Parts: sequence; structure tokens; C-alpha cells
Amino acid sequence: MLRPFLLALILLSLVFPVLAEEKASDQLDGWRLVSFKNEPLLNLHLYLYELARDKNLYAALKKEEGIVADQLYLFERAINDYITHGAEQNINIIRSSGEVADLTALLLSGTPVDSESVNNNLYAHLQELSTLYNEQMWGLHRESNFRWYLSLREKLDVYGDPIASRLEDLFGEKLLVNAHTVNIVYKPGMRQGATTSGRSSQTIINSTYSDYSGWLALEMFFHELTHANSVNRKSKLQGIISSEFDKYGLKAHKHIWHPIHFYTVGEVVRRVISKEEPNFTDYATLNGLYVGRWNYKSLLDKYWIPYLNGLVSMEEAIANIAKNLSKEKREN
Repeated sequence: MLRPFLLALILLSLVFPVLAEEKASDQLDGWRLVSFKNEPLLNLHLYLYELARDKNLYAALKKEEGIVADQLYLFERAINDYITHGAEQNINIIRSSGEVADLTALLLSGTPVDSESVNNNLYAHLQELSTLYNEQMWGLHRESNFRWYLSLREKLDVYGDPIASRLEDLFGEKLLVNAHTVNIVYKPGMRQGATTSGRSSQTIINSTYSDYSGWLALEMFFHELTHANSVNRKSKLQGIISSEFDKYGLKAHKHIWHPIHFYTVGEVVRRVISKEEPNFTDYATLNGLYVGRWNYKSLLDKYWIPYLNGLVSMEEAIANIAKNLSKEKREN
């Protein structure tokens, strides 16, 4: 009578660690007003978008063991529909119009969905592929997302509060005014590695791009959060830029708010983590963003750094940038 009982205990000891691991990777603790999610259906949606956008990723899928012809056919049907709805043109998964953005909004809402009542062809593909995805791919994708989350949380626990406090001081705005969800995804479903909707208080951020990993994950986490309130259209920063630039007829340069945004978050993170990571290079510099329409780095080095150092006000810094751009405009 004892042997069956012991055998049951042994089996349970083997099963429970697996169950605990699965549970842990889906239950993510929040930070301040931020909650984190790691949801399979949203991941599948953006993975299909990425397969439609990136032919190399699709070629890799076809070589994967365990994907047979009938299953690959289901992927091909879905990919063709995603292409039809704009994936190859890299349409925004939140702010575009049409089925891609509609489906993204539906999945982000978190409300139960009756598949028969949803008039969205792309959603039908999710239903068709969800079992296959959950069985053969979700385990890898889920664990990638979870490892990214754990790495970020370690850094947030040490540096999150000082970074948030400094950004609030510099932008003159609350970091967040509403509860905000950060959805971690294996592939972001677009060329950019993340996107944020201030209206719905949702961020989508990937766990696999190298420039969103390690310390850069910390920077880009705060970059996305500041999109929600700190630098939106009604923010102090954009208001001052609009006012000062209008004085000099610099409408074409008002997009400078975004380079300033990148510059500020990157510099704050660099300074806060400098003792532990003295060689940190911010995202915009690493990716060569300060070129073309964004060729403002020399101006920011000269006129924005004094603001970050507390030597001038935001108004003075923006006024100095506007005056310099006006002078360049007259000389050209």
C-alpha cells in the first residue's frame, strides 16, 4: 500500500516545479502605477505581424522542427492576410486604421471575446493558430519575456525611483497619472521595438531586440512611460516648444520634442547608473538617430545640457535653441 503513495509523491515533486515555473512567468509584480503582462494571444498577433514584415523570420519558421506542411499552410494564410492589411508597410499596430490596430486594441482591452461576434479576419487566424502556437512556440516566447522582465525588475528595484523622480523634475510633469500596462512581447510586430498609447495607457515592448536588453531596457522602459504623460501634446515641454518656435517661424522644427525626449531620458539614466555602469551608451546615440531631420545633438549638447545641470530654466533652454535655429535659417 505504501509504494503507490510514494510513487504519487515522486510524480508530484516532478510536476509541481514545472507548474510553479509556468505560474511565475505569467504572474508579474507591478511597479508604482505600472502593471506588467505576458499574454499569449497578443504575442501571437504581433508574431504573425512580424512574420509578415520580416522574410528572414518567416524563413526561420519554415525550418523549425515540428512545423509540418499543414500547419505551415495555416501560418501562410495568416501571413498573407497581415500583408494585405499593411504589415509590409510597417503600419503602426496601435495608431493606424484598420484591422491590425482594431485587433491590437481588442487584445489590449483584456475583455473576454466571443469569436463569432468579432468582425475581424485577423482574429480568426489567431483562433485557428492559438493551439499550435501555445504547444510549440509560446513556451520559448513566454520565457524570453519573463527573463526580460526579471532583468528589468532588478534594475527598477535599485534605480527606478531616482530615475522617475529626476524625470518628473526635468519634464515638470508626473511620470504617470493613470494606471499603466506594459505588455511584454517576443516580437513587437513593427520595425520599432516598442510603442505607447497615452490614451489607453498601454505600452508594448519587445524582449528580443539587443537594443532593448540590459541597461537599454531600463532606458526604453522609461522612454515609453514618459510618452504617456511627460511629453504628450499637452505637456509643458511641447507647450514651450510651440510658443518659442512660433516666434521665429520654426514650425518645421517642432518635432524636436522627440530628440529632446530621447536625449533627456538617456542622459538621466546614464547619470543615475554611472557608478555601476560607467560605459553606458544611450539608445539614440547607439542607433545613430541624431541625423537628418533629427540632427540636433550639437544644439542639445550646447543648450539643453545646461538645463539638465540646473543652470537655466526649461524656457531659457528652449528659447536658446529656437534663437540658434532661427539664425541658421536666416544664414541658409
